[in-house]
Amino acid sequence: MANTVTKKRISNSLKTMLALNGDDESLSTTYAITIDPVDVEAYERATIQIRNTDASIAYTAQVFGTLFGAPTAPATAAAAGSHWCQIGDDITCAAASGTLKSISTTGLRGLCVRIKTASSTDTLDAGNCLVFLQGTI
Repeated sequence: MANTVTKKRISNSLKTMLALNGDDESLSTTYAITIDPVDVEAYERATIQIRNTDASIAYTAQVFGTLFGAPTAPATAAAAGSHWCQIGDDITCAAASGTLKSISTTGLRGLCVRIKTASSTDTLDAGNCLVFLQGTI
């Protein structure tokens, strides 16, 4: 799996980056990395949006941050590795709905997202998990 990343310079003082899951992701009751580690060192704000198209299965997402340089993504089944810490609470996305969560990334070097289902299995379609970053120049 690889992210699809688009970077833009909006003005002399503002830049943005959009990272989204570039491939379909098989989800189960065990966490799967849906947004690979992204360098967020130059951004102050992140907004995560998840779109759940399944009519009967809810998702739980977790956002992780790190101050370490470029560590691999946190473990998917066990607790996150020592390089990563969860940012904020779990994010719940009900069946056939979407959720949007904004967080401050000030002082972070990396960010990634992992998702699991509440029950059974499902496929998160490519482009249904997005991280939008905004920073000043």
